[in-house]
Amino acid sequence: MLKYLYRDKKFLLSSFFIVSLLLLSIGNSIIFDGEIKQTNMKFDSNGDFISSPPFPPSFEHPLGTDIHGYDLLNIIIEGSKYTIGSALIVTILRIGIAFLFSSLLSTYLYKWIPLLRTITEPFTIIPQILIAYFLLVNVLIIPPDGKAEPFIIRALFETIVLTFIAIPTLTLHITSLMRSYWNEDFIETSKVLGGTKLHIFSRHILPRFSEQGILLFLQQFIQVLTIFAHLGVLKIFFGGTFVDYSQVDAPKTLSYEWSGLIGSYYPLLKTKPWIPLIPIIFYTLTVISLVVIKNPIRDALHSKDKNIKEIINS
Repeated sequence: MLKYLYRDKKFLLSSFFIVSLLLLSIGNSIIFDGEIKQTNMKFDSNGDFISSPPFPPSFEHPLGTDIHGYDLLNIIIEGSKYTIGSALIVTILRIGIAFLFSSLLSTYLYKWIPLLRTITEPFTIIPQILIAYFLLVNVLIIPPDGKAEPFIIRALFETIVLTFIAIPTLTLHITSLMRSYWNEDFIETSKVLGGTKLHIFSRHILPRFSEQGILLFLQQFIQVLTIFAHLGVLKIFFGGTFVDYSQVDAPKTLSYEWSGLIGSYYPLLKTKPWIPLIPIIFYTLTVISLVVIKNPIRDALHSKDKNIKEIINS
């Protein structure tokens, strides 16, 4: 499969785009301590005042600045580790925890699957975004008195919430997938030959799932980014939403996470369109990149399964 992917230029370009954003963001935090370049006012060579922020895209500011003069390219780079990184962590936790539960259920506790299906049914009806919103709104929005938990606590709480709201349905999905493997003919043959459940799981079930698990991981990655975007529109920003109750300014993100930027910049869409469009474009490009990465992996797996079936039939 790797040889197939290495020849896919779209796959390589999309992977490079995401990895580069993460590395640049981490590097900005390490080298420049996460500092964002700010331009308060512009003057000509004679020292005369020219203009004040926001500044549109130019050679000096390739993506322009926000209304406070902060460079949008710097902001996008700084926020990418919170956008892509936090979504990546939530996805890893989702897949990891659901995999552990599913492994036990499909191998030893499969009689409990009907009970699990009954428990998870409400989670398939109620959208995850609604559950997340009601659990997070009172924690992430900074109250008028300014007393709130530290950023790391709020970010950790949001990570836990976004992880566990998907565990029931994801566990059921993976369990059903693994049980379909257990019902195949070669598994019955392995049982007749004396293979233990642990042996069969490690030698047959796990390798089969690992390939499908890659696709499931990418699907969950996209879903988490979508939930972040919905929360951003609802003014629930990753790590906390700062509201200046003494002014009429829009709520601000404390981490420069892209969905928070979209939510806070959206009111400027008609007057200063480049400001909200920049995080929207990068958010869209990231999701498209993940889809582009997923498609060749899916095609490679389908091609592999087709070749195996042809060998068996021949």
